[in-house]
Amino acid sequence: MGGTTVKDADLDPLAYTVRVLFCTGTVLQLADGLTLSGTQLSGVPVNDGYCDLQVDVTDSKPGTTWVSYPVKVWIAANSAPVLAHPNAPQLVGATGSVDYDPTQAGTTFVDPDGDAMTYEVSLRGDQQGLMISGARIVGTFPTVGAVDVTVTARDGYGGSASQSFLIAKPASASTEPHLHATRYLYQDEELALPYVFRTSSESVLPLWDTQPVDNPTTDAGATLGRVLFYDRRLSLTNTISCASCHDQSHGFASPQRFDVGITGIPMKRNSMALANARYNIQSAWFWDMRAEGTHAKNSLQDVVLHPLQAHDELGMSPDFLVAKLAGTSFYPQLFADAFGSSGITIDRVGQALGQFVQALISYRAKADQALNPMNDVPAVPGNVFNAQELSGMDIFNLRCSLCHEPQAHANVWQANNGLDVVSSDPGTLVPAFQRNGSRGVFRTPSLRNIAVSAPYMHDGRFATLREVIEHYNSGVQPSGDLDAILRNVDGTPRRLDLTEADKNALEAFLRTLTDQPFLSDAKFSDPFQ
Repeated sequence: MGGTTVKDADLDPLAYTVRVLFCTGTVLQLADGLTLSGTQLSGVPVNDGYCDLQVDVTDSKPGTTWVSYPVKVWIAANSAPVLAHPNAPQLVGATGSVDYDPTQAGTTFVDPDGDAMTYEVSLRGDQQGLMISGARIVGTFPTVGAVDVTVTARDGYGGSASQSFLIAKPASASTEPHLHATRYLYQDEELALPYVFRTSSESVLPLWDTQPVDNPTTDAGATLGRVLFYDRRLSLTNTISCASCHDQSHGFASPQRFDVGITGIPMKRNSMALANARYNIQSAWFWDMRAEGTHAKNSLQDVVLHPLQAHDELGMSPDFLVAKLAGTSFYPQLFADAFGSSGITIDRVGQALGQFVQALISYRAKADQALNPMNDVPAVPGNVFNAQELSGMDIFNLRCSLCHEPQAHANVWQANNGLDVVSSDPGTLVPAFQRNGSRGVFRTPSLRNIAVSAPYMHDGRFATLREVIEHYNSGVQPSGDLDAILRNVDGTPRRLDLTEADKNALEAFLRTLTDQPFLSDAKFSDPFQ
């Protein structure tokens, strides 16, 4: 207390020393987050508790006298600010003029400790004519687009919290869809599925069909899902749809290495193909498998809502979307057809989109004719494949099928596949999939239509199918995170070491996975064209 705690009768100068007697959690050491420099105790504690200190005071003279006294410091760990009034998306009017306070007069956050807060505001994306003035966003946003705004509150003691929202100028909404009077067939039971697909639809195995029992594909549900999938209304700006990144002619993958969402910021990973996405042994989706669970949880109806709401993708607020769809002339009837009533909810949007993705079954490729008979009888590939394709099939079954099952060609393993010695992308953060904390572990999409779904890998680094084959043939890197499947007994990378004839054969086989009827099937096409 600035040397005022103790008085000396002789007015001698006094010397203070402070010792730690006890602190909860650390016993004889100072509590985490605190420091003691001389007699000054400072810092930001990270846990609640208390510390017992002893202060010794002397006058530093011969025959000195001294006195000691205890000090108990009660510690209340700092609480970070808490979001109290989230900013809703802000739609810019016809003039493009913007003058907005994202702190909402300092009420966006509250501090549980009553600490004074400071605010910071930042912008991401095409800012056009916007700028930050103090804590306000001012300027003009004259053309269609969106900018991501982050407002951060800090309490001065290490605590902070942030919220992101979008300021957007939307385009005019799409026209109405053109739907045939005769409804397309999507339901599994109505399709001429090969035996292995049909059996999996009924009992999950052997393809690990993730179609949930409470949201099976129906004709009306998938019809609604198809309209939603192609409707640009699903983005905040009315400019992007699910199909913008998942093109039917490319197996519902993207021909771009990195697609761009409504903010104009390139995405960090290549868009995954959706054909046969429903067949998934891990029941985990996205490259990093962040949407994962059991086969009764986190089904595709939940997965599809992630890009819908992601700011760098469609950036749509659920409340905005429900109101937007309800204001159309056609969605209430489509929802009534699918669900029995015209009510529009975000859960129903997810269910319908999930049904459409479930319906994206690729089962009419040349490989199906060779490997997936209609009935429970042995396949005779030699009746369909030529000699080169048969050779490629043998290579695939021997060297590739540990990670890619050989019927729906869905992924059955996730791994660091040796793209880099040190991966710049952490990959999955799910401990069960990381296997001992490995970096760069990714899920792969189904190999169906792989010949038309370039570019390849999570970062789209390979432009051709031959480049992918060359990677596994000779390019697997000796990463410390390399999966055991791709290691030899001595720990070195396991590579295919194929001859040119073998590489040609493997590529020929992979091209038999192209399902032309699927790529051009009208029931999967854009209803707004």
